[in-house]
Amino acid sequence: MTPVPSSSEIPLCVIAGASLRNGGGTGVYTRRLISGMAEAGREDVLVALPSGIHTPSEALGARTPGGPARTAFELSGFGRALRSLHPRCAHLPAFAGRVPRETPYAVTLHDLAFLARPGWFPALRSAYYRLHFPGVARRASIVVVDSDFTAREAVRLLGIPAERLRRIYLSTPVPETAPEEFRESSGIRGDFLLCAATIEPRKNISALLDAWETMRGELADMTLVLAGRWGWGSRRLRSRLCATPGVLWTGALSRHALWSAMAGARLLVYPSLYEGFGLPPLEAAAAGTPSVIGPAEALEEVFGDVAAARCGADAPSISTAIREGLARDEAPESLKEFASRFSSLAMAQAAVSAYEDCARGRGAVSGS
Repeated sequence: MTPVPSSSEIPLCVIAGASLRNGGGTGVYTRRLISGMAEAGREDVLVALPSGIHTPSEALGARTPGGPARTAFELSGFGRALRSLHPRCAHLPAFAGRVPRETPYAVTLHDLAFLARPGWFPALRSAYYRLHFPGVARRASIVVVDSDFTAREAVRLLGIPAERLRRIYLSTPVPETAPEEFRESSGIRGDFLLCAATIEPRKNISALLDAWETMRGELADMTLVLAGRWGWGSRRLRSRLCATPGVLWTGALSRHALWSAMAGARLLVYPSLYEGFGLPPLEAAAAGTPSVIGPAEALEEVFGDVAAARCGADAPSISTAIREGLARDEAPESLKEFASRFSSLAMAQAAVSAYEDCARGRGAVSGS
């Protein structure tokens, strides 16, 4: 564990790292950001965890407890760490953590679906997001967003001045796994399509299942794999996930298993209606697998030039796009080259630039 620095070693930034242990998107983002900082050798960027203060390299291997220890850290422990370290700024990669008023901070805003379409979320979750997240973002000196689309949404829905926004695309590593591993563990014999997403309304899974049912006759030897944890939705949708012929719902997969599924799929089908970035198509590209992307504006922004096909929101459009995607002869190496532009090192370097702007006071003085 890194000792508290002396006054001559004031860190540029301290990252709130408790979300490292999350299996979802914020955990993946935080881990890749910190990995990039470690690769860049940024000794002036530290990571605060419930277990103490760490360098980026140390944080990647540190124990990150959840439950009451994590809650206590987010409510008070992170603030105490900042008061002892006196960094030039702080970073909240997952909105969690209280920042002293005297410390300028950056926050990462992944998307604004909770404001754009609150009906997509359970009532209590929607209310919490709408009560908590906008205030944290508005008080931040710098707001990091995953796409130009999310930047526009931040201006439109939160009134955040454009000069306080920094667009930093997400990243993906190069996968090191064999596609046969998922096939062997899942028992799949023939080709399969993959949809990797948490099961929630904006991912448009109901329309995907409708499309699959209409295509079942022409894709009789193929399986539709849905890899993702249950988020929320209707009981009918959950029943369909378990009972639709030719569909395998795996639930949440380990990162290793998901990489194997990405590498083995004929096509990633991602018909999402709203995204801040859309990580699965990037991870599929890193594995050399083409994607069908949905109508979410951020997907078109990031993947429009490399997607095998695009679909609308309805089932007929998804069916047509799947047919187009399967008919195209995509070059895996070109997809991998595209994905290589989105490295954790590049993401970390862009974040450091945002931290420097934050520390120089470019934006509103913040705190809570």
